[in-house]
Amino acid sequence: MNIWYLSAHDQPRGISARTYDFALQLIGLGHSVTLFTNSYDHWTHEERLGPRERWRIEVVDGLRVVWLRTFHYRGNGWQRGVNMLSNARRALQAARSLTDVPDVVVGPSVPLATGWAAARIARRTRAAFIYEVRDVWPIALVDDGSLSRHSPVYHVFRAIEKHLYRVADGVSATMPFVSRHVAESGGDPAKVQWMPNGICSERYTVLPSYDGGRPDQLVVMYVGGFGAAHDVPTLVRAAGILYREAPDAYRFIIVGNGPKKAACIAEAETQGLTNIEFRAPVPKAEVPRLQTEADVLVAAVTDSDAYRFGLNLNKIVDYLASARPVVFSGRAPNDPIRECHAGFSIPPEAPERMADALRQLLAMRPEERRAMGELGRRHVESNFEMRVLGRRMERFMLDARAASRDW
Repeated sequence: MNIWYLSAHDQPRGISARTYDFALQLIGLGHSVTLFTNSYDHWTHEERLGPRERWRIEVVDGLRVVWLRTFHYRGNGWQRGVNMLSNARRALQAARSLTDVPDVVVGPSVPLATGWAAARIARRTRAAFIYEVRDVWPIALVDDGSLSRHSPVYHVFRAIEKHLYRVADGVSATMPFVSRHVAESGGDPAKVQWMPNGICSERYTVLPSYDGGRPDQLVVMYVGGFGAAHDVPTLVRAAGILYREAPDAYRFIIVGNGPKKAACIAEAETQGLTNIEFRAPVPKAEVPRLQTEADVLVAAVTDSDAYRFGLNLNKIVDYLASARPVVFSGRAPNDPIRECHAGFSIPPEAPERMADALRQLLAMRPEERRAMGELGRRHVESNFEMRVLGRRMERFMLDARAASRDW
């Protein structure tokens, strides 16, 4: 098959690697894969194209990459909206410049304009269209307070979302409980396939094994975003509680970027916390080695209905693969930490509960923490290995292509 992926933010060897990882698996299975993506990096704000370049085509690890020049922005204001529209426009232009024709075109739910562009390209080239639901827009924007349900923008987004469900030959969802929403939106729930985020286990097995850490100090790490749905402030407040109890017993490393980061840094400074270190985001390929510094890894989300379709956090599978205990703070119908007994699950936005979970982990013997982490490693190797998910994606794409040609 000739497969075209449209994405705004996933870049080869970048910070968000889902598309890249699936592309490498599909290339390994004998397929040709092209990725259309922004040349402007969402996290680092770096531009790789020259001012006169509209797009550039390169080959990275066997993957044909079409770098698209789009509108620059920071934060979540109107500039980001313009960037989304410019990504869709540029993808449509660049696609027409290519001489080959795809068999399958994959477009995302974030941003919706890119998904719409993918559907247009699929229709023009008579390819199968797969709609990849990473977050359920626009309702997720309402849930996290970014958008009003009464806004005209919401109704435009909702109309686009319903259209994409209706025209899709397949819906690939990173969350396990999307089918009912698809049916309520006019789509066919039978076309939905849960395709979770996965891991390449070899990135972890080459690293030193976790020994359980020191008996008298816990290194706690968070790796991820500081967006509206991410609850990093609760981790900072838990760090404050523990700092006042035992200043040297806990060390916090918080890695990432986003709108809430400045406020988190300011709160840590106001409390005079010397046990927290804030770091810039790192490429996905560097995450496994980064996590070897930790004894415990934390995933925290706000108390939001946004997770009623299930968790789709990249960080959780990465955390479990590192064979470290995990503390998950949130509310969702699926809870992989509880399922595999690899740590503690606590209610969202509860700093004292977060602090108590970390106290319990410090009280454990190092070998107990090591055994807890190993449960998580075995769980992801059995259920989220990219080699297995790549073959599943291949079968899904072949079925979608066959269905599209039946019409």
